[in-house]
Amino acid sequence: MAAQENDSTDIEVVLKDLKKINKGSITELKSMSNPPQLVKQVMEAVCIFLGRTPSWEQSRKLLGNVNDFLQQIQAYDKDNIAPEVITKIRNEYTSDPDFSGEKAKKVSMAIWKLCSWVIAMEKYDKLKKSADGK
Repeated sequence: MAAQENDSTDIEVVLKDLKKINKGSITELKSMSNPPQLVKQVMEAVCIFLGRTPSWEQSRKLLGNVNDFLQQIQAYDKDNIAPEVITKIRNEYTSDPDFSGEKAKKVSMAIWKLCSWVIAMEKYDKLKKSADGK
């Protein structure tokens, strides 16, 4: 069980970890005028999941209300991800070797947790569709 708890792609663990994001780290992200590429990529992926245009401008708007933003992430309907959303996430984000929790961890605690969320959602969708297909 302990190994599963340390797996940053386990959806339940990731959702619990999201609650630990410091509001100050979200505010710090929002204040970046020219963030590192990985920050942009993670936030673009989050925007796609939330039905927003994948851009830094939209990301900053999402981050504007920290509580609302975190609530949207935590309440996201992981069982009904639109096929076009998951396809875009897989093709443009999670297939990129630089899009990883380990690399995100070096940039920011918040980006690490959000990157883990994106990866966990993609893996959850893949596992769910695999299980449903059996």
